[in-house]
Amino acid sequence: MSTDPRDVALGRAASGMRIGLTAGRAALTPTRLAARAPVVGPPLRRAARDLGHEGALLRARTRAALEQGAEDLIVGADLDRVIAAVLEHEVTERALERALASPGLERLVVQVLESRFLDDLTERVLHSPEMDRLVEYVATSPQVVDAVSQHTQTLAQEMVEDVRRRTHAVDDVAERTVRGWFRRPRPATP
Repeated sequence: MSTDPRDVALGRAASGMRIGLTAGRAALTPTRLAARAPVVGPPLRRAARDLGHEGALLRARTRAALEQGAEDLIVGADLDRVIAAVLEHEVTERALERALASPGLERLVVQVLESRFLDDLTERVLHSPEMDRLVEYVATSPQVVDAVSQHTQTLAQEMVEDVRRRTHAVDDVAERTVRGWFRRPRPATP
């Protein structure tokens, strides 16, 4: 059995509501009987409809006042500060840790990754104007231009060295062939 004061208070409130409902039913029994009477019934039913209409108006006004009060509270409060306080609170942190550790979140992430949603999202991102701007920015950035031009220069130098090496090899083969025809030895290299 719980002895928490909040539980006790909730229990008392529930008991009070049950007692109030029972007392209200008992109090309304004569009215119900009177509403069936031929002479008193029609004016009593009309009065009940009027009371119901007034109650509905009062409920609508109360709802509007509560909504306005909530809006005033949100507008009047420093919402950024309230949100920051909620996000920085230890209860929020613990709840987030529990959510991240739960197998349900893992299943949800796997479901999203395997869904058509991710494919559609990827297509939309790839064909978006933002992606075009990103590619243009990266392609024209000074770092990328410098890297490409340096790589191009290095590649060109490697190609020149390769062509030079192959040319020397072909030249040596041609020279040996011609010297062999004329039976001339190759001169000594200094």
